[in-house]
Amino acid sequence: MESEICKEEPYIFNGTVSVLDRGANHLVVSKPPGVLCHRSGWSGSRPRKLQKNAIPEVPMLQRTREAVGERVNLIHRLDRGASGCLLMSFANSDKDDNNVTATLQENMSISSSTHKTYIALVRGEGIFKGRDFREKGWFEIDRPIKNEAGTSKNATSYFRFIAGQGNENGDLDRPRASLVLARIKTGRWHQIRKHLNGLSHPIIGDSTHGNSKTNRCWKEKWGLTPERTCLHLLKLELPPTLATPNGISVVDALPQDMMDMLQKHFPPEFLNDAKKALEEEGLCLNPEKQPDIVAVNFAMS
Repeated sequence: MESEICKEEPYIFNGTVSVLDRGANHLVVSKPPGVLCHRSGWSGSRPRKLQKNAIPEVPMLQRTREAVGERVNLIHRLDRGASGCLLMSFANSDKDDNNVTATLQENMSISSSTHKTYIALVRGEGIFKGRDFREKGWFEIDRPIKNEAGTSKNATSYFRFIAGQGNENGDLDRPRASLVLARIKTGRWHQIRKHLNGLSHPIIGDSTHGNSKTNRCWKEKWGLTPERTCLHLLKLELPPTLATPNGISVVDALPQDMMDMLQKHFPPEFLNDAKKALEEEGLCLNPEKQPDIVAVNFAMS
């Protein structure tokens, strides 16, 4: 009797990719929280399966490739738990020595006209050692950060605390938290996360540089989802280049999971303060321009 050979059925990914901006050489998509940008030596070269029949991970690079029907390259990365604008180049744009990918990567790192504006939900009402960060406007943190190899590198970040809420030293059953805008001058490993933790205002959901007790409380009481770091790349701005003659200016709406937490567990004046400050910066949490939502369906072996 011939033995039967059982082959594992391929996993069918069925989802969407939100395209925020598209040019001849570039693409900006919205990265959801909890999704890898790409597979690497750190994350593993194959889809992660934590247990039998677990759903494998499908990184943004693969999702986007299937959505647009051609190869794309990452220009920058976001942490798995973070969300927001993710810039890519079309691989074909690198042909004939055009080097679009390298040009965009260089602009992301050295151009003074390039801005990545993040928004973070952090523990703490915005007061530290007698300093009220909400009264300071934008302020600079210049403190070296160690990279993955343990080598210290100079690192400069800029923060603006736009709304804060206390809980009367625990007497009120509500989260003690702030909304913070962040920009970076240098691009060090976990820079924003480390600098905010150094201000005793760690990002909610940050399992590496945050507070485990705070994160556990948020998961149990205030809607924090697994593998979520409450850091969102809200706006991406790049100057005109040969590859992007009109420049890039893209806003990605605050994801629904973070918006739900703000609307359910904070009073209206908290969001009003945040919206007022965002308007001063030419920003908003929910832009009028809607993304192009592309359905994606493909098999993974």
